[in-house]
Amino acid sequence: MNHRLHGLNRLTRIILILVIGITAIGVTAWITKPMELPSDVIIIRPLPIEDNPYQKEYDEMLSPCVRIETLTGVGSGVIIPHRKDAKDAKGYVYILTAGHVVGNYANVDVTFYSYSKEGTNPPERLFSWAGTLNASVVMTDTAKDLALLEIRNPKSEIRNWATAKLAPRNYQPYLFSPVWVVGCSLGLNPRPSSGCISVIGGFSWEISAPVLPGNSGGPVYDAGTHELIGIAVWVRLYGDQLVTTMAGIVPINVIYEFLEAFNRKDAKALSNS
Repeated sequence: MNHRLHGLNRLTRIILILVIGITAIGVTAWITKPMELPSDVIIIRPLPIEDNPYQKEYDEMLSPCVRIETLTGVGSGVIIPHRKDAKDAKGYVYILTAGHVVGNYANVDVTFYSYSKEGTNPPERLFSWAGTLNASVVMTDTAKDLALLEIRNPKSEIRNWATAKLAPRNYQPYLFSPVWVVGCSLGLNPRPSSGCISVIGGFSWEISAPVLPGNSGGPVYDAGTHELIGIAVWVRLYGDQLVTTMAGIVPINVIYEFLEAFNRKDAKALSNS
């Protein structure tokens, strides 16, 4: 009798173990199975925050643009690469602009712009005022309508500011070549406008990108390479109306001539000091 009970208890335990195992497998399968929702239920998920797809344009064309202000007007300028001489170690910053923007002034105010994420929800990269410094006008050429500004011993953040990349001296322009113009139109924050090269001359090219008052002295870039190819200096008049889409720029080959003249002048000054 005891032997039969013992066998029965053993059989019971085996059956119980099998039942528990099968139940556990079923529960696991139920847990891991994706929940099926009714067809009329819609799940709303937040969209991923993507990087600015035009960040490269911001960094290479917008950031080097500055606003230049005198007692009589407002214009634009562009930070160009530091010269590789003794001054470079001192952190001098050079800004190229139009000669008529600075006129006969020896000093002008230069406003820099940077990005800010403050005050927005969700955060956005905003182009806003970063600070204003005084700059010396170190050279002007009224015939070329170009001027060079120098800021001595600026703060480290200005010293390391983005600079425009100059196109090669032998840059080849073509009609229909797309361009970007960046400037402080109407004295506002730097903003871009687009167009193409429409007229090619030896000392001046024309572009179809809108150029407004305040854009004078601002950079003109090759749209493909983001290289500086000119400085905006004038627009055509029709009667007393500005034709903003018929604008003249000082081309890159003339800019090189101007900068080389400054280098010779500065080298002579350094040798005599």
